[in-house]
Amino acid sequence: MSDLNGMVDPRIFEDLQTKIDEDAEVRDQIKAILQTLERQCRNAQSVLSRAHSTPAAHLQPVLESAERAIKEEAESIQKLASVASNYPYYKYNGSWTRDVQNVIFAVLLCGWLGGLNKDEKSVESGRLLTIEEVGEILQVPVNLKDRDAFHISIEEYLLSLISLIEELSRLAINSVTLGDYQRPLQISQFVKDLHAGFQILNLKNDVLRRRSDSIKYNVKKIEDIDEVLKYCLDGFSISEDGNWTVAAVAYVTSYGRKAPKHEAHNPKIKFLQLTTPEPEMPPIDPITMSGISPVSGDTSKPKSLPTDMLPSDIARIFTHIQPAILLSAYYFRFSALVADPVPTLLHSLLPVAILQVAYAALCLPASGSNMARKLKPGEKRKGVEGGEANHKIFTTIFALILTATAVPAITALQILFGAPFTTHIEHTILSSAHISLLALFPLFYIQGMDSVRWLEVASLYAPMDEVFGAALGCALGAWLGAVPIPLDWDREWQRWPVTVVTGAFAGEVSDIVALAWAYGN
Repeated sequence: MSDLNGMVDPRIFEDLQTKIDEDAEVRDQIKAILQTLERQCRNAQSVLSRAHSTPAAHLQPVLESAERAIKEEAESIQKLASVASNYPYYKYNGSWTRDVQNVIFAVLLCGWLGGLNKDEKSVESGRLLTIEEVGEILQVPVNLKDRDAFHISIEEYLLSLISLIEELSRLAINSVTLGDYQRPLQISQFVKDLHAGFQILNLKNDVLRRRSDSIKYNVKKIEDIDEVLKYCLDGFSISEDGNWTVAAVAYVTSYGRKAPKHEAHNPKIKFLQLTTPEPEMPPIDPITMSGISPVSGDTSKPKSLPTDMLPSDIARIFTHIQPAILLSAYYFRFSALVADPVPTLLHSLLPVAILQVAYAALCLPASGSNMARKLKPGEKRKGVEGGEANHKIFTTIFALILTATAVPAITALQILFGAPFTTHIEHTILSSAHISLLALFPLFYIQGMDSVRWLEVASLYAPMDEVFGAALGCALGAWLGAVPIPLDWDREWQRWPVTVVTGAFAGEVSDIVALAWAYGN
């Protein structure tokens, strides 16, 4: 049997793997050089950043340190060039372009500050190094067109110029704080010239174009500083080193921020007014535009206090009797409720209302009353015989009216939660009336129309007392009571709204008992 040769020669992929390995080896060499170069760039920029805190007269040691750091960067750039020049330039250009820009930026900034001079005796600041001078310092070619080798491209040089402008705008501000009022003027003229030069260029819609858009913002920032300084220097005598004389500084600082009326518009003190921090303004309400006073203390606590029961023996006794009466009466009427819900619920409304009114009148302080306030030793409670009784009667009637008006809202809420809409309307209305009496009547009685406290109730942020806890228990019990209705148990008590009313009564009583026991212990 003859051997069958494949249709594809495997040596093709062996050659490809060899080239991949060679490419990976080159990338590893470049990566190792770039790691060293990144560390050197950070060192050089750290040295040059000291120019922001060093006066121009004492800048020479900083420049010498920066020149040494740049020489180390140049050595790494030359190593990179020797490796990268053996391969097409744009094959690996993306790996080093950012680091090369950082090196060029360091060279440009050092040259602008007065470093990297061929004549070591002269120190000339404000000098822009050309791309050819940068290539000469780094000893690498620039903008090659005749051969494919490592070089500094025009794009890298221009991007580094933009970084230089951003750094000089920061240096202009820091120079003012150092008392050097001549350097910002020099920076202003230099940056304006660069901006004019960039406007000559026809840049494509790429990263260079997008970054060049930031130049105008830096120009505006420096122009603002320049304008203020010109106002300040106008009319003042300047010393030979370009700084203000003592008399000029004393003239400006003598007024401070509170200048007299005849000097209020004097441009010579504008600089001091702009550099002196304004007093901190209080926060402003965006609606009323009035000041907001800071709130002291912990704002996470509720504003209102829990409602205490009335300090009487009858109140303490009836607080424990009322849940037992409610539960017992409901137990004895449960069979009738299952057999015929509408008449049973209708006939039970009056007894439940009487029991709730008695509970409120005997145990709870009426809204706006002083019955819950603790008396000082020897103090007598005022208005108990006549005025307080009338207040209780009025509050009870008002609370009953509000309870009745809440029934349609509870009915609509039950329908939204799944109660029958086209049938059993009487069942839903009567069950809503019972829930309103159990949950809302005590709340209306103790809170009245206090919007702050009702907002706390609506947001479940009210303090947990016996009344609010009972209302929550009633609502939660009614909601859980609807769970057995759709189950296929075929029980008579599963009809609407037996389980919902049962859950409301059970939740009301259980929460009252639990909270009474908790407060009692």
